Amino acid sequence: MDIQLKIYNMLKENTGTHFLDSGGAYGRHFERNQGKSLQDFINENEQTFEVGFDKDGIADEIIRNVSVFHFLAGNGSNLEFDNICKEFNKLNELDESLADCEPCGVNISAWNYLVSNGVEVHRTWNTYNGDSDLSQTLQGANLSIFNDGQMEDYILIQIHGGCDVRGGYTDAVLFKCEEGIINEYLFEYMDNYELIEYELEYITEMKDWLNGDLYEGKKLDKIKKQLINNNYE
Repeated sequence: MDIQLKIYNMLKENTGTHFLDSGGAYGRHFERNQGKSLQDFINENEQTFEVGFDKDGIADEIIRNVSVFHFLAGNGSNLEFDNICKEFNKLNELDESLADCEPCGVNISAWNYLVSNGVEVHRTWNTYNGDSDLSQTLQGANLSIFNDGQMEDYILIQIHGGCDVRGGYTDAVLFKCEEGIINEYLFEYMDNYELIEYELEYITEMKDWLNGDLYEGKKLDKIKKQLINNNYE
């Protein structure tokens, strides 16, 4: 299975419901993704932008949204599958109790397989706990695994498919990932200064984050000037 198809299946994976999860009101992520085809995800923009205004109606903030599909499986992605990944992912699809280990979403057989290959866990993380522009929260762990006579870099990834970020994650999927860098150029987060300095001239449309109005052409040019003035004055 190639990377794009695997990420597509993860985005549509039923991650269940919980009585504390308010997703029933407007749909959980996995429910909203059900009507999308793989081609729909491929065709969506890598990143979109919204603009926020101050009390005087002057543009003062860019809100960036990065497609988690393109971040994981689009241009610049470093994610790969090797034989260790394929065996782990096959084992982790078994209906079995979760292992008592630091990474989440890993069952007993799959974890024992990693242990038998000399796994080292470097860190666990959740994008919700830091600055992130991703369209859906990711949770995972950076690992090293002994392969072909040396320790190599791998990453476990879960996609949040629920509503409440405390639960509703896919099973963990193992990828080979050199130096733990998921995407070479589509950054997980950029602050307003970075966006204005590196991205602003290439942005061809923005939406009003409050009411969804679309700005293009001369209206967008005016907004860009306001953003520059507000952030560099």
